[in-house]
Amino acid sequence: MVFVIISVVGTGIVISPNAPTMISGFTVVSAQQQSVNSTLSTNFIPGWIKNTAKWWAEGQTNDSDFLSAMQYLIDQNILHTSPKSSSSLTTSQNSTMSQKMDDLQTRYNTLQIKYNELLQQIQNMPESPVSNSKKYTDSISAVAVYPIVQSDGFFQTTAYNGTILKITVDIRDGTGLVLANTAIPEGVDFQDSARVAVQVAHNITGVDLSNKDVIFSITTDNQNLHAVDNGSAGGAMTVLLTSAILGKSINGHVLMTGTIQPDGTIGPIGGVLEKAQAAAGYGAKIFLVPSGQGVVEEQHCTQSTQGPFVYQSCSPQEVSLASIMESKYGMKVIEVGSIDDVLKYFNSST
Repeated sequence: MVFVIISVVGTGIVISPNAPTMISGFTVVSAQQQSVNSTLSTNFIPGWIKNTAKWWAEGQTNDSDFLSAMQYLIDQNILHTSPKSSSSLTTSQNSTMSQKMDDLQTRYNTLQIKYNELLQQIQNMPESPVSNSKKYTDSISAVAVYPIVQSDGFFQTTAYNGTILKITVDIRDGTGLVLANTAIPEGVDFQDSARVAVQVAHNITGVDLSNKDVIFSITTDNQNLHAVDNGSAGGAMTVLLTSAILGKSINGHVLMTGTIQPDGTIGPIGGVLEKAQAAAGYGAKIFLVPSGQGVVEEQHCTQSTQGPFVYQSCSPQEVSLASIMESKYGMKVIEVGSIDDVLKYFNSST
């Protein structure tokens, strides 16, 4: 360890590399060994500074000598001073504030861009043709069955044939009425299906129909159809009204059968085989049926002969409706569970 002695004598300063001693009240140690102390940490003040300050305070050394000693320590880089000016604090604070402002501006710009994109999407949405028109009309084809009484001279049996209906919807200014206008008598189930179709169409499109009257009309070229008294056309009516509200065209190569439920599900119907045959005869490429009704029962019969008598035994067997229609007519049969599934086919161009 190297010690440096500073002695203030008159107006001069004497430096000696000998062991530490005190001349005129100042004892100085090497800066190399005490650089940590020279920073004047608030946690530790070197003893030599305390002694120097004490002697100066007690008048054992004058102000000039004390200041000369302190200045020498500073000039020789033994005592370091690093005052942090208020200007540097202000600059740091301004820098931090500027960064925060930049971050806020970036977030604002991002939100503004997203808002403009959303606004553009809303403006580009096609307006419903129903909203601003006093009257709008569209139609869809549907299937139904009618009974045929057959007799072999002894017994009468009832069979069913399928037929095609044309359902038209008129949407006009009004008070929210749902009406059925048809020359064919309709039952309560059909009227209920019309009301549910309007409710479900509103749920899908979000278009308020409280200031519109919705009128469903049914026509057919089949003179054997004397009444419409079930809800099997409910799904088709919902497709018709929803497509009209959204301004979407209906694929004429798609037909369906199935009731419509308030939650939008497609409910079961009867006579699915006869309706499928009618749809195939109409020229449909796709026939939609309720879930679980893609199979039908067919009678499979066997004959046996015992003497002069011929015995026939028949039993029902389930077969795929899709395979029957595909092989005979080239028509696809697809099961659907909801109106959303149905609309994918009706509003498609393929």
